[in-house]
Amino acid sequence: MDKTVERNVGIDVEISAKSNKVKGSIGELSGYAIKFNKPSVAEAPFTEYIMSTALDHVDISKVLILYDHNYANVLGRVDAGTLELNVDNIGLKFKVQVPDTSLGRDVYANVKAGNLKGMSFGFTVANGGDSWKQTRPKPTRFINQIKKVSEISIVSLPAYDDTSVNVTRDFDAFKHYKEQNYRQKVKYYLDHI
Repeated sequence: MDKTVERNVGIDVEISAKSNKVKGSIGELSGYAIKFNKPSVAEAPFTEYIMSTALDHVDISKVLILYDHNYANVLGRVDAGTLELNVDNIGLKFKVQVPDTSLGRDVYANVKAGNLKGMSFGFTVANGGDSWKQTRPKPTRFINQIKKVSEISIVSLPAYDDTSVNVTRDFDAFKHYKEQNYRQKVKYYLDHI
């Protein structure tokens, strides 16, 4: 029987921007959804560490990227080619082509402004994949093996300070495109009145 899907989160990110040439995308966001061997935030009831072995043999080919763990707020997915995930010695790195939607523009602008800085992820721990140690002032949990990562999310209040989300593609290119498009529509309208 599967364990309940858990959600865990992380803060403190860098923001950079680059132009984007992917059709239907306003820009690219990237960062780390999971960082290995880093503690969860101090406010949590227990301290948690995702160990470097946690993603060994985990299928990440159908993972989605969401806004705030809401499946109605999809920003990309691996099997659509809009989300790229790579496990390295730091953790789970992601790169997403942000869609030209209201949600995409809002999330992109909030990451660029520094309002959204952290990442979270929904996961299921493998049977026997975690261990606990009674430490003071609160217990410590070690996630040694994850069974499934269902989603990663851009969030406002992450549980891990070390996760990150960055703007890596330039919003200015998108604004320029929108301004040109608007000018063309106005010109067409004025020419036809």
